[in-house]
Order: sequence, then C-alpha cells, then structure tokens
Amino acid sequence: MAEKDNEYFPYVYILDLDDTLYKEIDFVHSAFCHIDRLLVADYGFPAGEARRIMLEALAENKNSFDVLDAHLKAAGVNIPNAINWMVDEYRYHIPQIYLSDDAYDFLKSLDELDIEMFIITDGRSVTQRNKIRALGLDEFIPPENVFISEEVGEEKINITSFSRIMKRFDDVGLLGEARFVFVGDNPGKDFVVGNAFGFPTVMLLDDGSNVHSQTVRVPRGYKPRFRVETLSEIIELMRKGVFA
Repeated sequence: MAEKDNEYFPYVYILDLDDTLYKEIDFVHSAFCHIDRLLVADYGFPAGEARRIMLEALAENKNSFDVLDAHLKAAGVNIPNAINWMVDEYRYHIPQIYLSDDAYDFLKSLDELDIEMFIITDGRSVTQRNKIRALGLDEFIPPENVFISEEVGEEKINITSFSRIMKRFDDVGLLGEARFVFVGDNPGKDFVVGNAFGFPTVMLLDDGSNVHSQTVRVPRGYKPRFRVETLSEIIELMRKGVFA
C-alpha cells in the first residue's frame, strides 16, 4: 500500500477488465483465429474459412459455433462433441490480445503514483487469468488483487469482491482514509455496487466496439457518476480533485 506521505495515498482503483482495460471483441477474434488454426492443422479445413464463417455468424447475431458446426458437417469434417470442443478452445486458449496505449499509460501513471489497483471481473478463472497474463497486467496488479467471479463465488454485481477489498484496508486501519474509485464500462452491472458504497464510479465510453451496449435503460443507482472517452482522462480528474 502507498505511504501516507504520498500525495495520492488515499486513492485505490478498482477496475473492470473486459471492454475497460482492453476490447473484449479482440478476445473473440483471437479465439476464432485459434479455432481456425486447429481446424487447419488437425482436419485440413481451408485456412481462414472457419474464422470467416464464425465472424459472419457473429455479425448476424447467430451462434458462431452452431453455424460453424453445420459447415463442418456439410464438408464431411466430423469432430466428436464439436460444439463442446469449440467452446472449450474458445474459453481456454492463450489469447493474442494487447493493452491499448491509453490503457497502458493509465495503468503506468497509477503505478508511478504508487496507487494500489484491483481488478473485479466476471468469468471463469482460467479464461480471465489467461487474459490478464496476455495483457501484461501482472506488471501493475498482483494476482491476489484480482477477484474473478468463478473464484469468488459471486458475480461482480454482488458486494462480495468489493467487501473483501475493503476488509484488507480495514484490517490495517486504513479503511477510513481510503478513497476507492471504480472504473468500468457496463451500466447493466458494473457501477451499482460502487454507487451503493458511495465510490466515484467512472464509465469508459464505448468507441463502437463494445460487446455490451451502454444505451440500455437502467435504474438510477446503476448509472456511473462520471463518463470519460479515454482512461487517461481519469488521471486528470483525480489530479483536479474531482474524486476527493
């Protein structure tokens, strides 16, 4: 934890992962490419064809795996439990994903200010930790500061992960001084708990590629208190004392 003589000592950042620190659609594309490569190597399916089929299905709001399975069968490619195989490869592959310059600069700035960071994310343990390693987030956030719904036993819309983070500061007598800031992207579930605790909640605005829409109608308590177009704007808001 930061030293008390640090100008930004009270601040603690709790961050969402998907569509906040990287674009979730990039994970989808990575998985589709992975499945495509396996089908080429193991079954002689034409290179790029599986990826094209899955992307077209996705664009048409169809189940990509069901559509691909139908094409494989039509081509005489019979894979035992094909759908389950695709789903497992999707979930557990090592993704080719990267932090944007904006996300890296944001995390680097927090790190240089000695501000402690946490991640709260929904998903499976292996999948989310593979993403975290691929993104290099362990450079900034230690594994014990990552709370994944499968590991915690509750989705992030519940208070469990937030409460565990706050308890760490309570255990060392710093809860009353800590200024928690939550950063996410999905108004359907990201901000309601932080709002209930009175945290500043910040939504990174969709650049048009987010998986989950930000235009959904939600109760007032679900809406973020702040909206930014880039993560770097959050640093400026903090420096101006907006979150104090």
